[in-house]
Amino acid sequence: MSRTITIGQIGDYAQEQTEKLLRAVVLETDSLLKQASPVDTGRFRASWQVGENSAAGGQVPEGSYPATPQLTRLNYQRETLGNVYSVHNNLPYAEPLANGHSRQAPAGWIDNIANDIRTRARDAAERIGRES
Repeated sequence: MSRTITIGQIGDYAQEQTEKLLRAVVLETDSLLKQASPVDTGRFRASWQVGENSAAGGQVPEGSYPATPQLTRLNYQRETLGNVYSVHNNLPYAEPLANGHSRQAPAGWIDNIANDIRTRARDAAERIGRES
């Protein structure tokens, strides 16, 4: 499906399409990390957060956790160009789990997701291009 835009709208259109891709990649990365996270109580999976220009953030307190945690954005509402987004987990035991401490998630699982997201980002860019 094509859309007609004027020359003066090209910049806004390009920004809109690129921000769609940025949002898709952030959401997909968050989702893949949560799906692959080892689960005992669910706290680790629920503690993934997305930071804009910062990996700072809190920790999810102990308690009960949803089976499918929602995206947690720290101090922003929507991904926009010009910012750097990090998907991170600030629990004290996050690094050992990321390095294969759990049999549920062997060493390298986060690197595998990073590689997978590159392919998914290319696919999403093609899909957004076709739908625009």
